[in-house]
Amino acid sequence: MRKIVVLFILIASVIVGAYGADKKQIKQLKADIASAKDAIKNAVDMEKNDNNAQKKLNALEKSEQTIAKYLSQDEYRERKDLYLLLIDLVRKQYEAGNEKMYLKQKVDTAWYVRTGRRMFLTMEKFDSLDAKPNEKGVSEPSYRKKHGAFLAPYRENIKKGGIYFLKHKEWTEAWQCFDVYLESRNWKMFADQKNDSVDDRKVAYLSVVSAKEIPDLDKALKYSTEALADTAKRENALMLLSELSLDKGDSALYVKYVTEGFKQYPLSEYFFPRLIDYHTERGDYVRSEKYVDEALKKDSLNGLFLLAKHTVLMSMEKYDDALRYASLLQQRNDTLPILNYNIGYIYNVKAQQTLKKTGVPYRHRMKEAQKYYRLLLPYMEKYRKEKPEDRQRWYPILYDAYLNLNKGKEFNALEGK
Repeated sequence: MRKIVVLFILIASVIVGAYGADKKQIKQLKADIASAKDAIKNAVDMEKNDNNAQKKLNALEKSEQTIAKYLSQDEYRERKDLYLLLIDLVRKQYEAGNEKMYLKQKVDTAWYVRTGRRMFLTMEKFDSLDAKPNEKGVSEPSYRKKHGAFLAPYRENIKKGGIYFLKHKEWTEAWQCFDVYLESRNWKMFADQKNDSVDDRKVAYLSVVSAKEIPDLDKALKYSTEALADTAKRENALMLLSELSLDKGDSALYVKYVTEGFKQYPLSEYFFPRLIDYHTERGDYVRSEKYVDEALKKDSLNGLFLLAKHTVLMSMEKYDDALRYASLLQQRNDTLPILNYNIGYIYNVKAQQTLKKTGVPYRHRMKEAQKYYRLLLPYMEKYRKEKPEDRQRWYPILYDAYLNLNKGKEFNALEGK
C-alpha cells in the first residue's frame, strides 16, 4: 500500500509541475504580447533622427524576434493573432525606414532591404495559414486583399534590394531578394497584378549571376529557363550555368549547356573548345569531329576551328588529313609551336611505318624512311628551339632522325658530346 501512495504522490507532483510550467509560459506569452503591442503603439515620430526613435526601433526589433520565436514552436505556429502581431512589428520598422528615406535621412540600406523581405515573407506565411479551409471545408482568407494591396507598391523595392546586394557582392542576400521577387508572382495576394515578362527575365538572369557566385547549382537552376529566355543575356547565362555545372561535378548538365551554347553561338570562343575538349578527353573523336565540321561550315577559315580539326584528326591517327590542316594553318601564318611538333611527329610515324614494311628490301625501306626523316627535321628542330624544356617530346624523334640520316655532328650535339 505504501508503494502505491508514493507513486500517486510522484504522479501528482509531475502534473502540478507541468501545470505550473504551463501557467508560467502562458503568463510570459501574455507579457510578451503586451510588450509587442506597446512597441507598436509607441512607434510614432519614428522619422526623427534621435536616440528616442532608435530606442523605439530597437523595441520593435526585439519584440519581432520574441514573437517569431513563439511562431517557430509547434503549439503556436498556427496562431493567427501572433502572425498579425508579427506583421505589424515588421511593417512598423519598414515604414520607419521609408519615412527616413523620404526625409533624406541616413538609413542602413541592407537593414531596410532585409526588413522589407521579411515583411513580404511574413505576410505570405500568414496568407497560407489564413487560407486553410475551415471546418466546413471553405477557404476564406480575410486579409489577402488588404495585405496584397499594401505590399504591391513595395514589390519593386525587393528587386532593387537584390541589385544593391549584388553590387556589394553579398551573393546569398541578392539571390534571396530575387527569389522573393520572382516567387511572389505566384502568391495569391498578387493574383490581380500584371507581370512584366521582359523584366522578370532580367531578374532571373541576375539570380543566376548571384547563384554562380555563392556557388549553388540548385539556386542557379531555379530560374534558369527564364534567364535563358533573355536574348540579350542568354550567351552569358549559358557560360555561367556551364561553369557552375562543371564546378559542382554535374557532367551531364555541363555538356548540355556547352552543347546548347555551341549550337546557338557557333562562333563563340567559349563553347566550341570546351565542347570539343569534353568529347576528345573521353575518346569520342567521332562526335568531336562532327561538331568541328559543323563549326567549319559556319566559318571555313576560322583558325580555332581549323586547329580543332587538325587536333581531332591527330587523335584519330588520320595523319595525312591532319598534315593537310597543319599546312593550311601555317600558310595562314599561325605560329603555334604545337604545329611544328605535330608535323614532325607525323613524318616520324611515316618513317617508322616504312621501316616496318615487309616484303621490301631494307635498302629501299631505309631510303624511303630517310626521305621522311629529312622532312621532319626543320619542324622538329624549330620546335626544339621554341620549347627546349619539352625534351621528352623532341629528343627521341631527333635522336632517330640524326641516327638514321648519319648526321654524326648533330647526333653528338644532341647527346652533349
